[in-house]
Amino acid sequence: MDAALTDATAPADFARELPSIPGGWAEQVYQVAGRRMVLTQPAVPDAFLDDPGVQEANRKTGYMPYWGFLWPTSLEMATAILEHPWTPGTPALELGAGVGLTGVAALLAGLDVTFSDYDPQSVQLCLHNARRNGFPNTPGLVLDWREPPASQYPVIIACELIYELGNHAPLLQVLEAMLAPEGVAWFADPGRHQAEPFLKSAREAGYSIAHRTLPRLPYAGRPEGVTNLYVLKRAERRD
Repeated sequence: MDAALTDATAPADFARELPSIPGGWAEQVYQVAGRRMVLTQPAVPDAFLDDPGVQEANRKTGYMPYWGFLWPTSLEMATAILEHPWTPGTPALELGAGVGLTGVAALLAGLDVTFSDYDPQSVQLCLHNARRNGFPNTPGLVLDWREPPASQYPVIIACELIYELGNHAPLLQVLEAMLAPEGVAWFADPGRHQAEPFLKSAREAGYSIAHRTLPRLPYAGRPEGVTNLYVLKRAERRD
């Protein structure tokens, strides 16, 4: 299992449908589990930190433009999704979709994906990337975890979202509202120390948890190791 990242030679208008952003757009080709994905993503994600609108939002709410980074754990999650025997057409929701790598992999695996993120720019980018990879009718959802809709999905996927204690209660609120009764929620985490408190809270909320490790794929700047995949299900309730 390997992941190759190469610069793509793209036509000059590959991001024409996207708005201008600090640092501009770039394109990357990812080879994951034998599948090729072409993604548009921010060329310099850190450039957002100098944007006055981002700075103002940070002062008011603590907002950070994390969506603009490719989180490396998404490579392992994408591999696991592509190698899993899903029933074609199963509805799936990606939480914190970012640039859309995991969701595009899920589309290629046959899932009917809805991309969601708190930031509308992320959702717009994910839908753009879905179209670039052959999925023109993929839905998107701007989602505040504190106010989840009642729509339910048999599959929920999420990468690197449990790194802050403040995220745990809203994420469990999303699962309670949006995970179908017999559904599964896949959470990938690189081994941060906040994972165990999340898992403890999830068990207390009535979820069973299966754990497996995924070999880390090569990515610049991170050490070798494993990524943790936690599969949450609603535990059987006995009256």
